[in-house]
Amino acid sequence: MKADDRLNRKNHSRRSHRAEGASQDIEIYDLTLPDEGRADLILLSEVNLPARLDYDAILAQPFSFEADDDIGAWLASILADSPTASRLWIEAERAGWLVGFADLKNSGFYIDLSAQTILLDTYGLGAQALGRSPYFRNELLTCFVRALRDIWHEQKQHGFIDEFAPESLLMIERVRSADCDTVALLVGWELRGAGYTDVWRHLIGAAEGDMALIFTRFLERDPSALFDGSALAYAFRQWYADETRVDGCDHDTLEAMDDILLSYNGKVRPFGERRVQIEDVEALATLPDGRCYLKGLADTILRDPFFAGLHDPVNQTHLFHLMYDMEVVMVNNVPFRDARLARLIFPGADQTRIR
Repeated sequence: MKADDRLNRKNHSRRSHRAEGASQDIEIYDLTLPDEGRADLILLSEVNLPARLDYDAILAQPFSFEADDDIGAWLASILADSPTASRLWIEAERAGWLVGFADLKNSGFYIDLSAQTILLDTYGLGAQALGRSPYFRNELLTCFVRALRDIWHEQKQHGFIDEFAPESLLMIERVRSADCDTVALLVGWELRGAGYTDVWRHLIGAAEGDMALIFTRFLERDPSALFDGSALAYAFRQWYADETRVDGCDHDTLEAMDDILLSYNGKVRPFGERRVQIEDVEALATLPDGRCYLKGLADTILRDPFFAGLHDPVNQTHLFHLMYDMEVVMVNNVPFRDARLARLIFPGADQTRIR
């Protein structure tokens, strides 16, 4: 694989991963994010729906966008016709999440977990231009669905992610990312059934188009595959067939783990030692209606190299360095590989092993 291809990361999201209670001496900046003052945030519960909500009115909404509030109203209107998206929206609304719009430099969306905020990328377009661009407004819509699904995971699994070992975190984040893209396909299919065919056409032409084609291929052979989850399972599997997609997810996860390790304060271990279990994978693949589309397949995902292998040499080296950096002893904020040497240099000082 060419270097340029490997760096063409197919990933839509970023989450803030800085550990709570991190040292105040360390300041971490993300220069790709906009200034906070540029995004007007609004609670999901306060998004104003238009008075008319019939099919024709929703189709005409984008052509009358004047401000960010109009974009939010359109998102609420169209996603109300998707049972899956509606449930995801309600869960985020109950938890008090806010949404805002900003130019994120083609990053899709950004989630601030501590502030419970979603920032959606406007791709440098104003509200009027965004409404008149089928590609960008549908891209914003699908990214919002992924963000809602990511929030769903965060709400259901808050706290226990920190229990996993680094190598298990890689697998968890792969499953989580693949599930977000799979659920976006499901919502797109539901909207297609409601008459919004342009959303589904957008997904076919997007980076996840291979997943969409696999999904429809199996539905054509067996329409009941939508209800038993097998069509979603095939689409989920297809996510792993794209090396750049998997490598991009691993790269972002390793970068996030670097941030967590950088914020380590010496009191609480930055990572746990728990291994991924079948129940963890099935929990990530459980839909809002309670169906698990990976039921009976989790063990294969954990053992099959197609799902569990780490094939990119750069990511392999990154993980090995991360694991090596964790095997240190901190004495007076100085890292040592050898605990004996640390005692000789700082006799009587408290020692803290990171892992």
